[in-house]
Amino acid sequence: MQTLVDLVKDAAERYGDSTALTITPGFREQRWSYRRLWDSSGRVANFLRQRGLEKGDRVVIWAPNRPEWVVAFFGCMRAGIIAVPLDARSAPDFAARVFERTEPKLVFLSRHTPGDHGEVGVPVVLLEELEESLEGVAADGDGSAPTPEDIVEVMFTSGTTGDPKGVILTHANILSNVLAATEVVPLTTSHRMLSLMPLSHMMEQTAGLLAPIHGGARIVYPVSRQPKVIFKTLQSNRITNMVLVPQVLQLFMGSIERQVAAKGKERQWELLQRVAARLPVAARRLLFRPVIRQLGGKVSFFISGGAYLDPALAQKWANLGIFVLQGYGATEASPIITTNTFRKTELTSVGRVVPGQELRIADDGEVLTRGPNVTQGYWRNPEATAAAFEDGWYKTGDLGSIDDQGFLYLKGRKKDLIVLANGQNVYPEDVEAPLAKESGIRDRVVVGLPKDGGSVEVHAVLLMDDASQAAEMVRRANTQLAAHQQIQGFTVWPEEDFPRTHTLKIKTPLVLEYLLRQAGQDGQEPAQAPPEKETAAMSDLQRVIALACALPVAELTPEKTLGMDLNLDSLNRVELLSAIEHELGAFLDDEQVGPETTLGELEALIQEGAQGQSVAFPGWGRRVWCRVLRAFLQYALIFPFLRLLYTVKVHGKEHFRELAGPVLFVSNHNLMMDSPTTLMAFPLKWKWRLSPAAAADAIFGHRLKGIANILLGNAFPFAREGAVRSSLAHLGQLLDMGWSVLIYPEGDRYLGGMEPFKAGAGLIAVESQTPVVPIRVKLHKRGLFDHASLLSRGEIEITFGRPLIFKPGTDYLDATARLEQAVRAL
Repeated sequence: MQTLVDLVKDAAERYGDSTALTITPGFREQRWSYRRLWDSSGRVANFLRQRGLEKGDRVVIWAPNRPEWVVAFFGCMRAGIIAVPLDARSAPDFAARVFERTEPKLVFLSRHTPGDHGEVGVPVVLLEELEESLEGVAADGDGSAPTPEDIVEVMFTSGTTGDPKGVILTHANILSNVLAATEVVPLTTSHRMLSLMPLSHMMEQTAGLLAPIHGGARIVYPVSRQPKVIFKTLQSNRITNMVLVPQVLQLFMGSIERQVAAKGKERQWELLQRVAARLPVAARRLLFRPVIRQLGGKVSFFISGGAYLDPALAQKWANLGIFVLQGYGATEASPIITTNTFRKTELTSVGRVVPGQELRIADDGEVLTRGPNVTQGYWRNPEATAAAFEDGWYKTGDLGSIDDQGFLYLKGRKKDLIVLANGQNVYPEDVEAPLAKESGIRDRVVVGLPKDGGSVEVHAVLLMDDASQAAEMVRRANTQLAAHQQIQGFTVWPEEDFPRTHTLKIKTPLVLEYLLRQAGQDGQEPAQAPPEKETAAMSDLQRVIALACALPVAELTPEKTLGMDLNLDSLNRVELLSAIEHELGAFLDDEQVGPETTLGELEALIQEGAQGQSVAFPGWGRRVWCRVLRAFLQYALIFPFLRLLYTVKVHGKEHFRELAGPVLFVSNHNLMMDSPTTLMAFPLKWKWRLSPAAAADAIFGHRLKGIANILLGNAFPFAREGAVRSSLAHLGQLLDMGWSVLIYPEGDRYLGGMEPFKAGAGLIAVESQTPVVPIRVKLHKRGLFDHASLLSRGEIEITFGRPLIFKPGTDYLDATARLEQAVRAL
């Protein structure tokens, strides 16, 4: 194995149809097996060649994490084309400088990439439409085999000032790091990894993509970074591990501790934490079983890097029975330099050097490294390349020390070192450590603030909710610091968060720039207070709704309702809430949003981060014992009884021969006994794994009706209003598990005829990604349940149509019209 192409090919051969990548962009899970990943990347390679790209050309990938990102990246590798990954949140001016430097021939974008896609100046391919673009393209995408010295990618570091530097990384660089990392922290087919950090960051690429691919693990891509979505994804996918920055670890722990506080169990929590520290791992996980279950039940370790990790935070996770393996690296090192391991961990250290690399400390304390993983330099920037190396050693810019066991301890960035007027050095991380222990401080950064006369002040900038507590907390921190480390001044940051990089590091230069403006030291006006949050949020909300509803912003006043005024039905509201989640970063449960909800109320929900309770979806109806009992009851009682009441003629059963499950069945709603009568017409094989949708209010609103419908028909609740999103999610899960689903798009019963289909039928048909079979039920003569006389026997005709296939991206309204037309034509 000499190149990353060898690594991917080897994984495809070894793991075949095992799942490599998954995402749930709508309500259906999409999966890429290892074989499909290899084939699709080969199609991308051929696709790029057909577009006229040649070996050595550059292609920008500027999009959020998703399986198509990986397919595009591997396709570039196989074609010998140099990838230039950009974080989806990169500012347009930064992206423009990268485009100017690399002169790409094509760019892979996403619908969620910011800015005007028409202004990038090169051909654009949307990742959401990649599969459609590859139709008809051959899968054997390999041309001349790449060599270890060939460039895989140019990774640009997102500095806040000056020109960006593009780190050149070859197959040999990255592959050597992947193999070294998996030697000390192996990943296997039993692992399910959640990908949270951007793939435009080497830490995620190496530890969160290539290492799992090498080990045959499954990688899950969430569609949102909202905590509620992340926790749901952890649970539904039974995630075992993930790559994180310390800030995210703190967010997770903060979410757990807020729930503990809401239940008034802080004392029990602290006691259990103290007890757990003395117990073996298995006992810890048992002790905190409810918390582990909330995280999906299987999380065993996190890989942390990219910033300082508070040892106390790592210990809290360890007390739960979840390891935090802290590592250290740099993009220039592909990126892993050191890491802790399961066998040897030191919470205050970033670990020991991984195999194949060398590490030493320069005379001035700077960390130096060299090895096959280290870059040859920067893209078209010989000056920066020369400055970064000394006698073949890469100068990391970090200050540290190594103990006698080989553990590396970091002291901060060389450029952030605060040198006092008396020549003494102050490391910001040492000063930040006691501040981190203060529960009222959400985050902090310590800088050297220039003062008059050339002196420097050790200055703390604090992110906190109650500014009145700042002085006392700083005083307590100073009691734990040496005389030269004393915090001499502090500022409470005026906004909700610090400016951050895509890995959530605080952009210290921007913080210092703000402080200097406040002091008027750079000739600029003092910084103004940020705009009121409510005004900004409302204007953003107006923008999102205007796009979703095609309405002028001026008409979107706070008193307008979503139903009567904006004419949004339940499925339209689902789409709107998804747009709000993506654009505004606010996750709202649809139970909280109805047709009578006003824009003012919606804004308040966004501000409050409202959360509701989901509809319950019992699973006992799918268990084998229930399915056997159901079949017995259906054939012994229900179907014979229905045949006494109705004569049933069935047409189109031959269409089942060309079907393989799961399938979405779409039927009109013609009589009260539609579901059992239609079930009777299905072949036994399909009845065994079929689940009809039933009105959550009319059917499952009554306990006995709900139980009877599950027991006798395996029905599931589908909300016509309220929790539509959770109903759609459950429908998708049924399809993912191989169950076919029967829905009634009219929304209500129309005796003897057909009502127009609801627009949501098209959404379900397109997003289900399955064949859609139309069913027409015709009531030729009424029976007992259809207001006929007791002695009258009804006549019913049921016709199954040919399956319809809807391509991804099909307009929902067009799909609805086609479905309705297909059912009416039967």
